[in-house]
Amino acid sequence: MAGLYIEPKRRPKVIVYWLFGLAVTGLIGAGGWLLFVWYTTGMKPPVIPLPAVALANPSVDETPITKKQVNEHTVPAAHPRYITIPALGVERVRVQAVGLTTTKDIDTPRNIGDTAWYDKSAPPGQGYGVVIINGHNGGISRNGVFVELGKLAQGDEISIERGDGEIIRYEVVENKTESLSQANKTGMKRLFMPYDKTKEGLGLITCAGNWVPRDQVFDKRILVRAVAVD
Repeated sequence: MAGLYIEPKRRPKVIVYWLFGLAVTGLIGAGGWLLFVWYTTGMKPPVIPLPAVALANPSVDETPITKKQVNEHTVPAAHPRYITIPALGVERVRVQAVGLTTTKDIDTPRNIGDTAWYDKSAPPGQGYGVVIINGHNGGISRNGVFVELGKLAQGDEISIERGDGEIIRYEVVENKTESLSQANKTGMKRLFMPYDKTKEGLGLITCAGNWVPRDQVFDKRILVRAVAVD
């Protein structure tokens, strides 16, 4: 009728608030799930930026090693003193002797620029057995000495200088990247076995893949096998 005003119906504001709250809850839940997956598997969230400290081993010493420190490095006569890998630009890198950790894993060098020889493996130059050496792939702010270990190809040369100055040369025969579980199951056993039983062997190890915060480990390993050459 003339003079009467009928207000149009409006959706209650509570519905709008409810939908907004539902969307926010969904986003928070999705973000939480992505962070949980990252924490337990190391898989990086596609839309959530993470600081560098969350993606690598924070316990590794990244202090640069001086040339003087390299030259002054000494070891017993039969122990490995330096390792050189021309194909990777690794030249006279220090080798430290290590044993096992409290969890029965082969220990690693403290510094990102050093390598470590497992002192229960063969000493270089004895003519049999396998020399086992590991090194880091990277840290928070810079790469480790073995960051490109996966690029070593069959036939590439590796040399080890002992404490008495003798140099033993090796030739790469195998390079494999495996999951941590596979490396623990069969990879390490294979690494400790001479590729050629008539020659001294060399095994190199480094971490690869994603850093898993929950377990404080990388989820892959690179395993290189080499044999001594005349």
